[in-house]
Amino acid sequence: MDLPVCLIENTADGKFQVNPKANDILSNISQPVVVVAIVGLYRTGKSYLMNKLAGSQKGFDLGATVQAQTKGIWMRCLPHPTKEGHTLVLLDTEGLGDVEKGDKKNDMGIFCLAVLLSSALVYNSKAVIDEDAIEKLHYVGELADLIKVKSKDNDDDEAEYSRFFPIFVWAVRDVTLKLEFNGKPITEDEYLENALTLKKAENMEDSMEKIENHNRYRDCIRMYFKTRKCFMFDLPTGDKEVLQNMDEVSEDQLSPVFLTKTNIFCDYIYKNADVKYMDNVHTVTGETVANMVVMYTNAISSSNAACMEDVVANISVAENTKAVREATQHYENTMKAKIKFPTETHDQIIKLSAECEKEALSIFMKRSFKDNDHQFHKQYLEIMEEKKNEFFKKNDMASRAHCEKLIETLSEDLKNSVEQGSYAILGGYKMFKEEMERIEEKYKNEPGKGTKADDILKEFKERQELIAVSIRKSDEALSDQQKKAEEEKVNKEKEELQRKIEESQRLEENKKMEHQRKILEENFKEALEKEKKNRLLLQEQLQAVMKDKERERDMYMSQGYEGHARMYQEQVNDLRNEQEELNSFNYLPIIISGLSTVAIAISPVYGSIASFVVSTLAQAFLG
Repeated sequence: MDLPVCLIENTADGKFQVNPKANDILSNISQPVVVVAIVGLYRTGKSYLMNKLAGSQKGFDLGATVQAQTKGIWMRCLPHPTKEGHTLVLLDTEGLGDVEKGDKKNDMGIFCLAVLLSSALVYNSKAVIDEDAIEKLHYVGELADLIKVKSKDNDDDEAEYSRFFPIFVWAVRDVTLKLEFNGKPITEDEYLENALTLKKAENMEDSMEKIENHNRYRDCIRMYFKTRKCFMFDLPTGDKEVLQNMDEVSEDQLSPVFLTKTNIFCDYIYKNADVKYMDNVHTVTGETVANMVVMYTNAISSSNAACMEDVVANISVAENTKAVREATQHYENTMKAKIKFPTETHDQIIKLSAECEKEALSIFMKRSFKDNDHQFHKQYLEIMEEKKNEFFKKNDMASRAHCEKLIETLSEDLKNSVEQGSYAILGGYKMFKEEMERIEEKYKNEPGKGTKADDILKEFKERQELIAVSIRKSDEALSDQQKKAEEEKVNKEKEELQRKIEESQRLEENKKMEHQRKILEENFKEALEKEKKNRLLLQEQLQAVMKDKERERDMYMSQGYEGHARMYQEQVNDLRNEQEELNSFNYLPIIISGLSTVAIAISPVYGSIASFVVSTLAQAFLG
């Protein structure tokens, strides 16, 4: 996208609506996305930073007057500068506190949507982080009213938010103060953390209400955003005219210090803004974010709390449905592209199907998530079974059609001779028999007949049998004993051909059974591997959150806030218990049992081998 588009618009009745055209752009992004949103007071230079992240001077409207330019939420998508195969989605939001609107509800909705959609949230303000600056960030204190983690809990544990919220970057613009504390130089991050320090009552003038108001938003910022970063930008220039035309002037007209800090800021975002995740483990694409945009916007506009768990559940249904469709469609398309009907043997189509099924399974496993009861996995296997059997059926039909045409062509002279009575003579049976043997030999030597070659030959010989019997009975060159011996020979050949067909069918069934066993085993292994990977991701995230909570606990303890320290210790204990439960929980039998039930429900073939596969996998994985 060379230019931004409005993703979420303000409506005349003060609500929000999604711009379908913009959301379609998101829907067509199949890559994992990193979403960076910027919020803050209007006319503080948010759009400039977003343009720099986009690697361009123009794009998001900077404006040059006191009037706010950005309305709603604007979006720009581009290839990620440092993460190959990823898309960077930039969201520039309407300035908070727009005097023309004076709508706090609108501001709160904008702020909530930015938090819910982003993997990195940039808060932009001016000059200093003081009491006034933090009070202007009062939206943080109201997040719990508009955002819920779980659908069943009326009162979410606030510690849960930090597991799902984006990293928080505070960009302080037009800074003139020196970074010192108690006469010693400090870093930008230390400046932010000092500004978030809680306050104790030091004299009678400090009322409890005043102290609580001072601490409330600081508590929320610390609680909700486990990763915090601060950037302090000098004035870009002292020239007012240059400031009013930042999207037109060259960089040599701006302060080198300002430009350097801007580059450092961009590098930090590129490196630390993670891919957007769904339910902590599922990497989302632009298509998934498009669904999130609609669901969260509808929730915020309806004045209901946006529930992350409900949105995940709804999106999981959509994602799993697409996973089934894409995987099975890939199998069908790939088989159509690779197969040439009829295959010479049943082995060939089974081998080709197995290759395509493996690719399809990989697609399904990569896209599906939260299919806890394996209902979508069951759908996938059922549809795959139908499509696979359809290809096997088409292969047999193609073989049958080809062989019928071949035998008809080869027996054309025989047919004409019978109709003309050419075999109703002395020695006619011998002539008929020799012609039949010639036809059969030519038929057998013809390549590319496929899986139904013996069946068609058997049917042909059965059709000619009545004619052969009639010719044999009327042929006076044959004695009664010779006729009887010939009849026994024909019956023996017939029985042998039938035995050959039955043996071939038995071998085909065994091969199909083995094929199904391997496919089922592959499904089990992929499901187990995915579950193992997801649990490792959860363990890593739990460890990271626990580390952040321990940092907050130690900080509060060092400052003498024992109550806050105990609160964080309780959160650490809860996380540790969750981690222990995750480590000790044996998920393997549940997956095996679930997929076994799915397999048995699909077909008799699966049902007859499911218990064997289950026991084999249990021994392999459980030891």
